[in-house]
Amino acid sequence: MTEQYDAIVIGAGISGLYSLYKLRELGLTARVFEAGTDIGGTWYWNRYPGARFDSESYSYQYSFSDELIAEWQWSEHFSPQPEIERYVHFVADKFDLKRDIECNARIASVVYDAADKLWDITTTSGRTARARYVLCATGLLSAHQFPDYPGVESFAGLSLHSARWPKETVDFSGQRVGIIGAGPTAVQIIQSIAPECAELTVFQRTANWCTPLRNRPITEAEQRELKAKARDIFDLCKRTWAGFIHDPDPRPAMSVPKAERQARYQELYERGGFALWLGNYSDSFMSQEAADEVAEFLAGKIRERVHDPAMAEKLIPKHTFGTKRCPGEKNYYETFNRDNVALVDLRETPITRITATGIETSAGLHELDVIIYATGFHSVTGELLRMDIRGQGGRSLQEHWSDGPRTNLGVQFSGFPNLWAIMGPHNPAVFCNITRCVESNVEWIVDCIRYLREHGYETMETTTEAEEAWTARCYESAQGLLINNMQDSWFFGSTNPENVRGRFLLFAGGVPMYREIFADVAAKGYEGFELH
Repeated sequence: MTEQYDAIVIGAGISGLYSLYKLRELGLTARVFEAGTDIGGTWYWNRYPGARFDSESYSYQYSFSDELIAEWQWSEHFSPQPEIERYVHFVADKFDLKRDIECNARIASVVYDAADKLWDITTTSGRTARARYVLCATGLLSAHQFPDYPGVESFAGLSLHSARWPKETVDFSGQRVGIIGAGPTAVQIIQSIAPECAELTVFQRTANWCTPLRNRPITEAEQRELKAKARDIFDLCKRTWAGFIHDPDPRPAMSVPKAERQARYQELYERGGFALWLGNYSDSFMSQEAADEVAEFLAGKIRERVHDPAMAEKLIPKHTFGTKRCPGEKNYYETFNRDNVALVDLRETPITRITATGIETSAGLHELDVIIYATGFHSVTGELLRMDIRGQGGRSLQEHWSDGPRTNLGVQFSGFPNLWAIMGPHNPAVFCNITRCVESNVEWIVDCIRYLREHGYETMETTTEAEEAWTARCYESAQGLLINNMQDSWFFGSTNPENVRGRFLLFAGGVPMYREIFADVAAKGYEGFELH
């Protein structure tokens, strides 16, 4: 039997839960469909060793309820995955969200019925439902993927992907473990499991600039202060470019005496988290000279911490500091001083295939008991394209994006009325403290629905012209930034199988500007959208 709702939400992570809360607030019937066996999204799937926030816990939490803020208490400045998962359930239980959520319900197709102006969704198990509005809360980094090395299926040992980690504890004691990848996830795993393994071999293609996380428990005095200042923290996040608590020095780096610059780098390094990345000087994302100086500062730290000079040089990135998200670490570099840890540079000796007994590179076979794939995602567009989404005239989203994604404001696509992506391409969410962007995006989308209903409209659909203009603006937003020189990056679709390489997938104008644009479009009666 096909049930009908006012709205369907796809995904029960941070954005899906908030979408349900806001839709209910509007008085709508809503149903959330979640592929996992439980809620949590990223914080359900990513339960690998060492998984935790890279945002300060108190800046990541929901801001919509003072009561919720008062009741929940974070134990650490950067809380670990189990605590985050408990928080998600605490929120869902407090607001009685679970009764409208179906788990084990992966969406196979989302098809528009133009005659009825409704969306028909079908799960992989054959469950069907209809709704006037569809909100895709599928996330930016949720469609995990394995590398295309020959023989991936042939390995006789244990294969694990960081984004599909088992709920049961994995015992690495006495095991020869290989991990492919050196991104933020890999950094967390490597530093966590190295003491357990008999041998740990890190297969690194690209080293990343990492800074100390400086995590620690939150004291009782800090708890009281953080709760008293919660609104101030959220206000600060609204003002900063990426929605974090780190605000850059407004001066250009080279206008400041060198000794003062070095002292600031050291202070930010000691502060931890994203402080050095996002709390630097105002031109740190635009000035090659400024970025190179920070890179040299960090390279010096790596050389101090890694005993083997040759190993240290392999761990020093070759790309410009700041052009990739900066992983937070604890003793990551010291891990490579351990006798049981080895590093394989895949640019020198690339992987040729996976065998039954291990990983073979151009230099020979590494025999292993466990292979961990920290190999990332079909980023930004992946989960949207893995569903068969068909809009007006039966045209698929895959067809619509055959030469790269096109959106208006990062939330809607022409030919797909009443369908919104909360964390899709062409919004600033990748650079953002996610919950801060989630709340803003969800509130704007639900306000669209409110406007439609109050003014007697059934559908909202972006115009082709507005879509083209916003897509072009997103490409332009990367111009003048150092990130534009890093097109071999998932920011530019480098991890995506479809033909979007070289197309900037995000909006780099910053969160405050994005909110202003949202507000301006709404104030003009949703300029750039057709309402019928």
